[in-house]
Amino acid sequence: MSTYWLAEVGGVLHADGIPLPEVARRFGTPCFLYSAGRILTNVERFRNAFFGLPFELHYAVKANPLGAILRLLAREGLGAEVVSGGELRRALWAGFPAGRILFTGVGKTPQEHELALRCGIKAVVVESLGELHMLEDVAHELGTAAPVALRLNPALSPETHPHLATGREGSKFGLDLAATRAALEMIARAGDLHLVGLHLHLGSQIFQVEPYLAAWDFLLKVHSVAEQYGFAPEFLDLGGGFGISSVGERIFPLEELAAALTKKVPAEVTLVLEPGRALVGDAGLLLAQVLCTKEVHGRRYAVVDAGMNVLLRPALYGAHHRIVPVVPRSGPHEPMDVVGPVCENADVVARDCPLPPLASGDLIAILDAGAYGSSMASQYNSRPRPAEVLIHEGETHLIRESEPVEDLWRGEVVPPFLV
Repeated sequence: MSTYWLAEVGGVLHADGIPLPEVARRFGTPCFLYSAGRILTNVERFRNAFFGLPFELHYAVKANPLGAILRLLAREGLGAEVVSGGELRRALWAGFPAGRILFTGVGKTPQEHELALRCGIKAVVVESLGELHMLEDVAHELGTAAPVALRLNPALSPETHPHLATGREGSKFGLDLAATRAALEMIARAGDLHLVGLHLHLGSQIFQVEPYLAAWDFLLKVHSVAEQYGFAPEFLDLGGGFGISSVGERIFPLEELAAALTKKVPAEVTLVLEPGRALVGDAGLLLAQVLCTKEVHGRRYAVVDAGMNVLLRPALYGAHHRIVPVVPRSGPHEPMDVVGPVCENADVVARDCPLPPLASGDLIAILDAGAYGSSMASQYNSRPRPAEVLIHEGETHLIRESEPVEDLWRGEVVPPFLV
């Protein structure tokens, strides 16, 4: 089989030319493995598609906040989109210039606002009137003008899982039109707030261009309203959410979106996009080992050492991940549930996955795991988090050590009466 940076060579699955059994021997399982080359290819696809437009690319740090990946993207000249003070500090540590960082997120604290303003980031993306008041107070105390972008809720519902539709009516995110007008009036009166942009985010795993065009029209509408208040927003931000395949073929048509926007970007305005999964999702896999196989009430199972503690997405919102044996055995493909070792019924990596025969000790690759795998991993069931490895120009680099078991109780304090 062949998919992007993966290929079967001599009956063994290779990643960027490196046999996966070798990765398992060196770093153990489970193990996240990423391709720097594939990430950079994805960046280039965005840049080629939107070439000629006033355009900025900001990586959504929440997709995968590993320092090595952040440094790779910062070195490529991308900006960052962060949703917490911790992500802001990560982005700065990794080398993103403060002036290329957008701070989004629905629940920022005064301390996070202060950090953002002291660092001099590109914009604080405000989600509510209450947050706008909070930001104004912090800016006033610091004696500075806060660069503000307003996150809008366009009440659009693209075809995706309900948990991933963040721009729909009923979502907790953003401002509706009435609140947007109130925010514009407040900024117009304030001396410590400076409107620099308008922002929205429709959700994740979207494959249709039409929702983005509707969202762009909504941004243009609000841009016109902002001009009535004397503002000239410098950027309009369409967010991210560009779908990647779960079957190895379907991807979001970036070129079609870019062509449709070519004549719709106002003068003196920059288009901002915030891809996360679209840059790193298909550039990562989760390498796991089969612990045993079993049959219960006529249903076949492969129990592997990577469960919902390592890859939460299937349990959280039914996400589909392709699964490929690293060294396929001969025999017919038959439906099998691939499950993890966690004591939860939801700990299922894939249901009815057509696989050849598997046996204890076999390796499998769980594909398209570069986004929201590592970042959502936990220590549930007191299982340490796994090692993570980056391939660059034919060499493997450990970018996060497997977690020592002692870290499971690091930071815990035993009260004197129990000593």
